[in-house]
Amino acid sequence: MFELKLDALKISLPEGKTQEEIIALAKEEITEEFEKTLRGLDIKIDGRCTTSLALFLGHKLAHICKSVSILDPKENKFVKSVWH
Repeated sequence: MFELKLDALKISLPEGKTQEEIIALAKEEITEEFEKTLRGLDIKIDGRCTTSLALFLGHKLAHICKSVSILDPKENKFVKSVWH
């Protein structure tokens, strides 16, 4: 579901999954090794993202990354949403 490309986390939502199943898949994919790769980055979330997945990722990545931005397709730009 996730593919890391430089400073962007590309999301490909699986077909036919419920919100709960999508979150469960996300939890499985964010391994210790995955976290080490993202640590301290200004990460950009790119691709289709459900509201619940955006909330989950925002919270999870806030503890790992320097900041999290998400693509606003209407404006075709990344909006910084989470930082400390």
